[in-house]
Parts: sequence; C-alpha cells; structure tokens
Amino acid sequence: MDTNYKMISSLLLAGVSTCGIARQPMQNPMEPVKERPNILVIVCEDISPYLGCYGDKVAVTPNLDSFAAQAILHTDMYTCVGVSSPSRYSLITGRYASADGANYMRSNYFNKEFGVVPPAGVKCYTEFLRQQGYYCTNNAKTDYQFTSPVSAWDEQGGKAHWKKAPADRPFFSIFNLNVTHESFIWKNTDLPLVVSPEDIVLPPYYPDTKIVRHDHAVLYSNIKKMDEQFRRLLEELEASERAKNTIVLFYSDNGGPLPRAKREIMDSGTHVPFMIRFPDRRGAGTQNTSLNMFVDIPPTILSLAGIVPPSYMHGQAMYGLYKATEKRKYVFGATDRFDEQIEKRASIRSERYLYIRNYMSQQSVYRPVKFRLDMPMMQEMLRLHEEGKLDTVQERWFMSPAFEEELYDCTADPHQIHNLCNDAGYQKVLKQMRAAYQKEWIKPFNIDWEQRTEEYFVNKMWPEGTKPCCERPHLRTENGKVYVENDLSIYSAIYRIKNKEGNWHLYTSPVSLKAGECIVLKLERIGYKDSEPVEFQFM
Repeated sequence: MDTNYKMISSLLLAGVSTCGIARQPMQNPMEPVKERPNILVIVCEDISPYLGCYGDKVAVTPNLDSFAAQAILHTDMYTCVGVSSPSRYSLITGRYASADGANYMRSNYFNKEFGVVPPAGVKCYTEFLRQQGYYCTNNAKTDYQFTSPVSAWDEQGGKAHWKKAPADRPFFSIFNLNVTHESFIWKNTDLPLVVSPEDIVLPPYYPDTKIVRHDHAVLYSNIKKMDEQFRRLLEELEASERAKNTIVLFYSDNGGPLPRAKREIMDSGTHVPFMIRFPDRRGAGTQNTSLNMFVDIPPTILSLAGIVPPSYMHGQAMYGLYKATEKRKYVFGATDRFDEQIEKRASIRSERYLYIRNYMSQQSVYRPVKFRLDMPMMQEMLRLHEEGKLDTVQERWFMSPAFEEELYDCTADPHQIHNLCNDAGYQKVLKQMRAAYQKEWIKPFNIDWEQRTEEYFVNKMWPEGTKPCCERPHLRTENGKVYVENDLSIYSAIYRIKNKEGNWHLYTSPVSLKAGECIVLKLERIGYKDSEPVEFQFM
C-alpha cells in the first residue's frame, strides 16, 4: 500500500455473492458518438392522452400541440399500472415492478422505513449517464418505491436545474409537473373553469350528472395549467445555447386521474401520451404507432446517449444507437395493493385485444380507496350506485363478484365495456391471449408475483425484518490514487473531499488527492442502508 496515505478508519475486505442477473460493467461499452446530446424530460401526472394533438377536441393545450408538430407522437405508450409509484419504479429501473415485488402503492405504506430492494446489480439508469459524464438533475419528485440514492443525481430537489450543468458536460434533466395530479380535482374544484362542462364528451361508464361534468372540466382546466408550465420550461431551453443539441421528451406518469381510470389496468389507466423531439426535428409531426411501455423509456434514453442499456432491463430501446430490431407484440399490466385496498389482477394487450385475469374476483374491481373518496365525482358515483341509479355499463365497475377473465376488442370497443370471454366468435382469440399471457408475462416475469403476497416480498427483501446494509468500502492506493475494490456492478461508490463544500461525487475512476486532502467514501445500493463512511488522507 502507498505509504503516502493514512488510513483514518479500518477497512473491511468482504467477498460479494452474486445472483443470476446479468451484470452491467461500470464503464458501459459504447459505439462512438460525435457529440452526446442533452436530454430534457418533462413529466406530468395522471393524464391519459387528453391533449389536442391526440385528437381531444375539448382540451386547451396549444403549447403541447405546437410541440407535437415538431416531435414524434407515440399513439400506443402504456404503463404497467395506472398509479404513480409502481410506474416510477419502472421509469427509473427499466424493469417491471411486479417482477421485483415493487407493484404496491406505496411500498412503505405499512412500514415507513421499508423500501423495495431490487435484484443485485439493478441501479437507477441515471447512474450510467453520470458514469459517462452527464450532469443529471431531477426537479423534484422521485416516488420510486425506494429512497433515491445519492448516486442517481448530481442535483435532486426543488432547485435542481440543467442550467447548473458545466458548459463542457451534457445534461440529463427531469422536471415533474404535478398540477394534473388526482388530488387537484378536489383541490381546484372552486377555481374558474377554462372549458364548459357541457362540452365534455363523457365515456359511457360515467353517469351524466352536473358533478361528473364539473370534475371533468376541472381536469381539463388543470391540464391547461400544466400546458402553460410546459411552455415555460421549453422557453427556458429555447433561450439557451444548449437547445440546439437537446432532445426533449414529454409523457405522463400514468393514465387519467378519474374513477375507473387511475389505478386500473384498462386503457383508461395505462394509456398515456408520449412525445419526443429531436434537435434536428427529424420525424416532426409524425406518429409512432408501435406498442411501447414505460420499461422501454430508460433503455431508450441510454441508447440516445450512446450507452448500451444493461441487460437486466426488461425494456427495449425505441431510438438511438441501440434501437431494438423487433417491435413489441404485447404490453402488460398488473395490480396489487392500492393504499389500504388489496387486489390482484394482471393483463396482456396486443394492438387489438386486451386480456385481463382477476385473481380476486370475489370482490368488485372498484375498491373504496380512502384517498379517492375526497373526489366529488367519486362520491356522486357511489351515491348513484347505492340508490340503484347507474345503468348496466356504469354499474359494471361495482359488480361483485367480478369477472375472473375479461377479453376486449379495443378497436371495436375502445372503452373496454363488452367482455367477450363468453362470445362464441372470440373463443380462438381468447385461447391465444390466455396462452400469450402465460408465456410472455407470467412465466418469464411473474411466477413469484402470481403465487405470493406482499408479506412474502417484504420478508424476502428484509430477512428477519431487518433492512440489509452495504458492506464496508475496501480501498487500496497505487501510484498516488485511491481505488475502490468492492464489486461496483452491485454497489455504487460516492465520495467527497472533506472540509470542502459541494455534493457527493459518483466514483467512476481512481481518485487523486492533493497534499493534506482527505477523501470520505461510502457505498450505496438501492433499498440498502449506506455503508459507514471510510476516510483516507493524503500525507
């Protein structure tokens, strides 16, 4: 060991066990790129494609409509479940939440300390961007089903902004717009409306009442506010020199906020807007009609940056150097617990058909989630249900027992009202979708999920009820540099120089110190306690 370094605290050399998940090397192999693009991601909450550019004639979204004319608009982007926390798990890892025991809303609902522990090697994809020099910021929501690790972001919080990125480094930046969140249906109920309730085109599964129309009008008014927030973020970019090399993505974190939409795995809960604009405006004003899912977004962003997506990701790149050569045949969905309410359903969707399997058909698909009961429209629907004033279509959501299986022709029945499981003309399709459901969704990803409870996953992640902890850093010095010898395909190492201001840095290569400087270093892993920090001082 180099004697120019003084060890301040003891070091532990520990073997690292591995599981059967493919490892991603710390430095991603990549094809050369002329210039890494900046990437700006703008995420809103809780909207289906309620935008003018998607053909919605009620929506007042001039800024997003203008953006769509410069971008590629995806017509068939889906999340796995119509609620944010499991969706955001997929958005940050590129993996199906149900496959990792992360499909519960929220994972720490019964234990505030609990966080999902993904398989060894799974990291926030932004860490791979940081390894390649990207300055990564998130403003400000995380909600990943685990505490966001320091290694994920250069900046995280309400003041995080791409403007702080050094001029010689590309940036990756996310902004989260929450004015369209479900809760703003009742929070903004008394504010002026920007659309007339009478202009609303109601889906047939909603009763046509004044309250229902009003809540829809509040939804569209919130979307107009979000559209204005989107404009301001885009104007900030356009006023910058960095706009000429910035890719912009826009999407919602799940489908619409209203009853029988949010939390569901029908299209009303999982179908979301998604658009991407390239600096050279390639594909401007066109539509991408391929089936895609949220697990495809992380590998796409890495691919756009010229980085090989890690093999553990369940998704496939839609654009960039590592764009997938084959299109998806199916997208998938699954539900578990929503706050205090338990359910278990799963789905597979092709371009035309949606198949749903209900594992708790003894109860209604409607669940009395307390949080949603503050919505005037939900109260109205419950009142009409109890008074027997809903028609057959509107009553279906409350039906108990519910269907064990559902099959919908999404082309002929876009609102997914008519269950075709007992239709003689669709028995061949039903057989095909059942088989695909088992082969493509359950067997490769969800055998544990199908058979297990949330308690099983919690005990699996926290053996004997104890949060796992990262091993101590194992360091060595050579030629005046500090090296981390732990397995960084599993752990992430972060460090800073003691007595200096500034954020933690992501360790990507050996660190050199000046005389008198002391490095403080610790290990992270998603869902684990951080290791105790270790210090080295240059003498």
